[in-house]
Amino acid sequence: MTGRSQRVRSSRLTTNAELLAATSGDAFVRHDLPDPLESPGWSLGTAVIVPRRTHTRRLGLVVMGQPDDVEQLAADLVDRRFFDDPRLLHATVDRTAFPAFAGVVPLTEVGGDWEWMCTSADPPPVPREDRVVDLDAADEEDIRALLEVANARTDARPFETPGQHWVGVRDADGALVACGVRDETLAGTPILEGITVRADQRGTGLGLAVTARLTREAVRAHGVCTLGMYSDNDVARRLYHGLGYGEDHVWSSRRLATATRPAPRNSPR
Repeated sequence: MTGRSQRVRSSRLTTNAELLAATSGDAFVRHDLPDPLESPGWSLGTAVIVPRRTHTRRLGLVVMGQPDDVEQLAADLVDRRFFDDPRLLHATVDRTAFPAFAGVVPLTEVGGDWEWMCTSADPPPVPREDRVVDLDAADEEDIRALLEVANARTDARPFETPGQHWVGVRDADGALVACGVRDETLAGTPILEGITVRADQRGTGLGLAVTARLTREAVRAHGVCTLGMYSDNDVARRLYHGLGYGEDHVWSSRRLATATRPAPRNSPR
């Protein structure tokens, strides 16, 4: 680690514009963090550490940048007692910088590894997309039942935020066998969640159809669509990349050891 005299070069970030400048207009910052910011962050070299409230409203930190800069900035913020804020529950850290950050800031094992990506491309029609239909509040019980048995890790909560647009596929007997939702990040950007296919229907193209339909609608209406996925889902990664998603961010999210509130059920995305 570099000396303390060099750590004082960190700069306070008070606006979204300053954060975008510090990250060279990074897509995740642009589409996921609100304007105005939740509260000020800090930068040093390539590193930024900024509070971020997730779309499930949990307050934590985003940590980005090269490992050496992240280590130096984290050490400076320890000196500033920045991490003592009791509202901060977790940190979402660039995977390559995670060891450097964790070597300075104590973390627990609670959390997970996930990835973020976005697209501004209108995907072409895909097979079985004609089976995808809009869902509404009358379908909520079926959606919840499908998520419970086929995608228990999802953060999607049917109709708990205004403006959610759920779609799905039903089989010949009327059972819901696939679903997904377009919601909004706190920055107002479309985000896909809860892409789910019942186990016996996986590999039939229904997940691709649901994702393509939601992506196309988002891109046509807003010019962009984003999503997050757990890193152990190689099938989903190939599907999303095939639909044009990119600008990937590879994250490790962990609970701060100083956090005192109950742990979240899933990875703090």
